[in-house]
Amino acid sequence: MRVIILFALILTIYGTSSFAIPIESRNESKHSLDGCARIHESYKVSLSKNRTLHIKYNDVKDCYLSFPFDLNRATKVIESLKGIYHNFYIYLDQAKEKAHDGFDFRPVDLITELDALLKNNYTTDFEFFSNITQIIIDLKDSHTYFLPTCYSSFSFNQNILLYSSVNSKGIQSIKVFHDDLNPSNAGCEVTHINGSPALGVITDFAKNHVKNSRDLGVRFNMALASLQLINLNYSTINGNFASRSVLPETENITYDLKCSNTNNIKKLIRPWIISANSDSFYNNFNDSKSYHKSVCLIGNVTQSNPFKKRKILNLPIERLELADIKIPIIEKNVTYIGDFAMLLKIGDIGVVVISTFQPNLITNHSVLITELASKLDSFAKSGIVLDFTNNVGGYIEFSQYFNTLFFPQKRAAFPRDIKINNITTFLINQADKLNFKLADIDPKVTLSYTTDVPFKNADEYIGNNQYTRGGVTTRYSSLFNEIYSNSSLLNFTTSWKFPWSNKDVIILTNGACGSSCAQTTQYLAEQANFATVSVGGFFNYNMSYSSYPGGSVISVDDFYTNVHYIIAGNTTIGHPEIPIDLANNISMYSFQFSFSETYSLKFPNNVTEFMYRPATYRLYYDDKSIYNPRLLWLQAAKFIS
Repeated sequence: MRVIILFALILTIYGTSSFAIPIESRNESKHSLDGCARIHESYKVSLSKNRTLHIKYNDVKDCYLSFPFDLNRATKVIESLKGIYHNFYIYLDQAKEKAHDGFDFRPVDLITELDALLKNNYTTDFEFFSNITQIIIDLKDSHTYFLPTCYSSFSFNQNILLYSSVNSKGIQSIKVFHDDLNPSNAGCEVTHINGSPALGVITDFAKNHVKNSRDLGVRFNMALASLQLINLNYSTINGNFASRSVLPETENITYDLKCSNTNNIKKLIRPWIISANSDSFYNNFNDSKSYHKSVCLIGNVTQSNPFKKRKILNLPIERLELADIKIPIIEKNVTYIGDFAMLLKIGDIGVVVISTFQPNLITNHSVLITELASKLDSFAKSGIVLDFTNNVGGYIEFSQYFNTLFFPQKRAAFPRDIKINNITTFLINQADKLNFKLADIDPKVTLSYTTDVPFKNADEYIGNNQYTRGGVTTRYSSLFNEIYSNSSLLNFTTSWKFPWSNKDVIILTNGACGSSCAQTTQYLAEQANFATVSVGGFFNYNMSYSSYPGGSVISVDDFYTNVHYIIAGNTTIGHPEIPIDLANNISMYSFQFSFSETYSLKFPNNVTEFMYRPATYRLYYDDKSIYNPRLLWLQAAKFIS
């Protein structure tokens, strides 16, 4: 199961009212060409004159707004979504409940809100789909996405990046992390953005438009620039505020800067830098009609789309944009284990940076885990800082081997379940008969959490559990775990002698430790009693050390491919009506949802996705540590008892 990295968040309005970009003037263009045609013309000119392509904001806006709203089509879309979410979305009921203390998100009655959209007086298709996207954002479920390719084909980037700094007096402010046009602006305080106090603007953006955590402090971090270890080097993530995949509300952003402790204010007006994934994309269309046919409808677009037709497990995000910024050298004596881990010693402290659970340079899990254990042996007399900052997850099974290495026990993973209804019951029974695994529903490839052996049959897997959440009583399957596929590696991890006590190890994150990373850090904190440190967020407020532990996530098109296979293999009985997959005729940039959920081992009645888990200790970025993680490692090490 795979994880996709997606880090820019969608700028649509909050709630379900119409999209806020003015559309009155879309037919009053001074240009004879429609917006899509003007984009194509710009591309042709850039080729003929061999110069950089500059896509204009108003051209993209006019292109997107050129497709009229069709109530009949919209009704089919809503009915399809209602069927999919009602039958398969694991958090449908719990999403209706008020956020627990520490979290910040609104209750979402998904089916009711989707229905309500059809009562709006839309003018354009763009408004309608933008409102669907915003409802999905409001779920604050990083594993659930709805992004039509039609309105997600361009990326929008600012050439100035921001960060949050807390000074020695506890005063928090927004500052310039990097400026492509004027690097000397780095470190200047941003007092206002678009005329409003900058700290409030970023907070509001994180509250309403960032989706990848239920903790507002973590979403605040995600909105801003930060560092991530990627392919053996530290790179800069632009942050959701500066990098977006859906049309922003305005063509420019205005920044008021105060530099060098003076009262002089410098005003910067920065337009969005707009681009597509690849130059070949522009060959798909030459006007609005051809754009709609080749980009918006299924199977026509030739643009490279990394999110299409790929199996996904636990994901955050949209696009990951990296700034070309020189990061201070961390240390000379550094050991890398592929792109999975970086190890170094600073005095008596060992630092282990786990950057991903989806390694690419070395993919053999046995090699990675055994080499990690070998390197850790040399740290035996050191305290250990485990840094999971900006680790967005990966392979669940891989993270489970990691768990058993640090705290070996019989159950090194949180148990899962799925929704049970007439459709999932049919799919489970048929998958069992066909020996076909479909997103956690083949009993033969899952372990019963109760017995620790594979389920005997479909009925045992289906079970008879039911819970009331959000005022609705729903059936759920028996609890299960995945079967470990590598028994020799499991034997190694469970027999390796852990050289520390739990007081010698501390976990450091910025809260953006998600999916399988969250399952690992929560497991180690809950079961091994490792202390945790979260960095960033809001001064003097608690903050989560992990986000969106989830369970499993399903790509809708892959799911339906497998469903149709199961239906085709059914030769004995009829089958219940399966919801229509709208992605059959609408091209989707990302369309997926959370299919299974996990439960705490320590608090077995609690779903991990909705558990608030604040860090034991807090740190904050300042003007030096935002650029140099070494300083954060040293601060975190002071908490080791």
